[in-house]
Amino acid sequence: MSGSSLDGLDIAHCKFELEDVSTFGIANWELLQAQTIPYSEDWQKRLAELPHQDARTFAAAHVQYGHYIGGLVQSFIKKQNISPDCIASHGHTIFHHPEERFTTQIGDGTAIAVHNNCKVISDFRAMDVALGGQGAPLAAIADKWLFSDYDFMLNIGGIINITAQLPNKYVAFDITAANQILNALAQQLQLPYDEDGQIAAKGNIISDLLASVNQLPYLQSSYPKSLDNGWVRTNVLPLFLDYKASISDRLRTACEHIAQQTALSLQQIVQSEQLESSRTYQLLATGGGAFNPFLMDCIEQACQAILPLEIDRSRKDLIEFKEAILMALMAVMRLEHVPNCLASVTGASRDALGGTIHG
Repeated sequence: MSGSSLDGLDIAHCKFELEDVSTFGIANWELLQAQTIPYSEDWQKRLAELPHQDARTFAAAHVQYGHYIGGLVQSFIKKQNISPDCIASHGHTIFHHPEERFTTQIGDGTAIAVHNNCKVISDFRAMDVALGGQGAPLAAIADKWLFSDYDFMLNIGGIINITAQLPNKYVAFDITAANQILNALAQQLQLPYDEDGQIAAKGNIISDLLASVNQLPYLQSSYPKSLDNGWVRTNVLPLFLDYKASISDRLRTACEHIAQQTALSLQQIVQSEQLESSRTYQLLATGGGAFNPFLMDCIEQACQAILPLEIDRSRKDLIEFKEAILMALMAVMRLEHVPNCLASVTGASRDALGGTIHG
């Protein structure tokens, strides 16, 4: 899995035991080994700049990135001394425009396959988008099959998204930019990120900046919906990077924006799905942002005003590798011919069987 934060490639070795019944079911599953391999400076720069390059550069990067991550996976397999049944690759999202019926994740599956002499499954979003869906978030399928003890699931990466388990369906959608804002601001101080939110905690909220970002049209729209990294670069980052104020004040404002929009998303689900507001709900928080205690305090305080919540961010392995685990599950479902994209989440005309098999 490669996420919008561009911090590296998440590799997870997972084992799934299926129920011996006529319908699909998971009897047990395990995360056996996992590792995040930081990108080289060259690849981090190439991926960041690729949306603005010409077609030849894009085509070359698609194949070369496949060989690059194929080699990283090969090293992981040798190091762990494992023999996988298949490799699931999300690739790295360069374009995501479901309203125009296309989404693009680079990382040629054939290139990955030749490095590992193993079946590779990639391109998980395209079928859902072809069926009129958002192609995102994909996380709801893992929330359904692996994390059904929780009512809500929040993944805080470069973009923050939410999943809700309802009595008869799941809904999920992207909320707003998250770590992409926080990291970009910290990098102005020559830091990779604001560790534990310590800089943000010293800042003050900038009211007019907060009001400006909260007024963006996407944030007013109803689900199903999803975000493209280009939207973040074009609409959100300039508001924070160009504003004349201290980094600590801008970081504090960004945390408040993320918290407020998470609470408003929760409120939208509660109202649209007519959820009971008196009982306590369980929420699982994952993604790099879950390691930021100040950000999590802001989110918890804002959300508690909407619903009584108990937030679980106790499992470090899930926080770091949930999305890689998701890819593994989607590959298993693809091989078992079980739909792995939920129409109730994406708005597609039907549940989709996503993933192209290579090798």
